[in-house]
Amino acid sequence: MGSLLLPVAHAAESLVTARPALQREVLSGFTRAYTRVVLSAEAAGRIQSVNGDVGDQIEEGVPFACQDETFIDMELRTNRAEREALEVDKAYYRKEVARYRQLLKQNSSSESQLDSAQRNLNKIRTQLDALAIAAETLMERKQRLCIFAPKGWRVVKRFIDPGEWVNVGEPAVDVGDYNRLVVPFALSIAEYRALIAQQEGLKVRLPELQVEVTASVLRISPAFDEISRKIHLELEISDGVLSPRGGLRVELGLDIPVRTGAVLVPERSLQQRYEQYWLKRPDGKEIRVVYLGHSKGVDAEWIRVTSPDVKPGDQFLITDE
Repeated sequence: MGSLLLPVAHAAESLVTARPALQREVLSGFTRAYTRVVLSAEAAGRIQSVNGDVGDQIEEGVPFACQDETFIDMELRTNRAEREALEVDKAYYRKEVARYRQLLKQNSSSESQLDSAQRNLNKIRTQLDALAIAAETLMERKQRLCIFAPKGWRVVKRFIDPGEWVNVGEPAVDVGDYNRLVVPFALSIAEYRALIAQQEGLKVRLPELQVEVTASVLRISPAFDEISRKIHLELEISDGVLSPRGGLRVELGLDIPVRTGAVLVPERSLQQRYEQYWLKRPDGKEIRVVYLGHSKGVDAEWIRVTSPDVKPGDQFLITDE
């Protein structure tokens, strides 16, 4: 360690700021769907068809399952027949109104006869409007016999099979959005601060897939967990996973200040005398420190020291020969 003793004669002095010494902590979490939804039957009936199984991806415009539509179709045919019959009556009474109106001009008919024909025509029109509304209601009920899930979601669990009877509100299928993955974590205050400091361009590693992907902070709970005393948050992974699914291990690396309070300073700022190490403040005061060794990586030219009188942000003299 004798190489750390710097000659002070005829040397130029400059200032350096102590930085917090960091340690790498790797936290693990597991992926889950961005959203999970259990879809239920809106009407009681017998299942006629099921178009998906566990693991299948939902196609656009294709229902997951449909109930038997026989009785709805029969009601729609009845409605259509009633409207066609009323259309015949409507044409008849329209001619009646025109005829009585012409006869009234010739004083060959009474006004009461015209009023009666007009009333019958208006009644037919009202009945047609009511049947049109009933047909729309039947069509809506028919559409609700099918259970649709969002496009691109995947079937997690199915609860029904063709031929099975289901009641209103009974679960039919559990689907999830795996196009975006969510990873929950519970962080201490120090870990949370480190995450926020490096959230721009945040990377996480999926060791089972041997890939590193970009992640972003999705949700941060404002609640306080009295048991763990940690902050619960979720990271979102949108791209980079070829076969997205739940249960993939995700490693989140965070650079946390060491709990000993050690700081990083350039090696040339440290002075050694009689196996003791010192840092000099700008006012010339020397602070005795404990030498902990070299840093690693990009900070290889810096060393770790600790002292109750030294904290990150303090400035010390460095001698440039």
